[in-house]
Amino acid sequence: MKKIRKILFGLRIIIRKLINKIQFKYFLPYFLLLSVLISVAFLSYCYVIPMYYSYLKERQDVKLLKNKIRVDYEKLKIFKIIKTFNSGLPVSEEKKVSGLIFNLGEKYKINPALILAVIRVESSFNNFSYSNMGAVGLMQIKPVTGLYLIKKYNIKSKKFNYNTRYIEYLPINYLYNPSLNIKIGARYLLSLLYEFKNLKLALFAYNVGPTLVSRSLASYGTNGGGNDRLNLDISESTNRLFSDFYYGYYKRVKKYFAIYNSEIFKDRIKE
Repeated sequence: MKKIRKILFGLRIIIRKLINKIQFKYFLPYFLLLSVLISVAFLSYCYVIPMYYSYLKERQDVKLLKNKIRVDYEKLKIFKIIKTFNSGLPVSEEKKVSGLIFNLGEKYKINPALILAVIRVESSFNNFSYSNMGAVGLMQIKPVTGLYLIKKYNIKSKKFNYNTRYIEYLPINYLYNPSLNIKIGARYLLSLLYEFKNLKLALFAYNVGPTLVSRSLASYGTNGGGNDRLNLDISESTNRLFSDFYYGYYKRVKKYFAIYNSEIFKDRIKE
């Protein structure tokens, strides 16, 4: 025990001598620098970083709010366009339709103004319109075509619980539901845009059917000395492929498309 005390006492003396020899004035700048760094780190962690993240979140919230205001404004513009016509629908349903047209445009990457233009030419926004060819509703969908598109693209409707296995065509009252009618029509338009890769031909196909358009293109290609329709100068030839009546359909849709696009998205155009 005495030996251990002696050793500890000796170590104590040695440590004291070392401390006395060390000149702390040389370490003072480093100590101060370390203190400053620790203080900065503490302040950053407690104040600066939270403030920065709060600023970023605020900016994001403002951006989301601006986007929501813009979307609501554009939906309101669509609603006002629909209100200028006698749709035969209650105001609440017209508002629902306005939102659906905008949302489908966003979903399918189709300008909502184009969907509106097709509805304007097809039915003049009369939900209960019925053509001599048997086309029904806002986007003039035929019952057989409607059933085919519902099966192909698995289009759902909350209002109607239909089993497509046991019916040959879609009941007309289903197509008088504006939401279902527009879902079918917009999806059909998208498929035609993908198939023909050209707005003019897609609109011709919507009006007269894709089969006739494909046959006309093939026939023109053969007469012109080639079978590849991709080599066809569509901008020059489509006037000759279809009659003035069908070409007039395209011109009318194009006209309303330009008008509605300007009305709905004029603020985006300014930007």
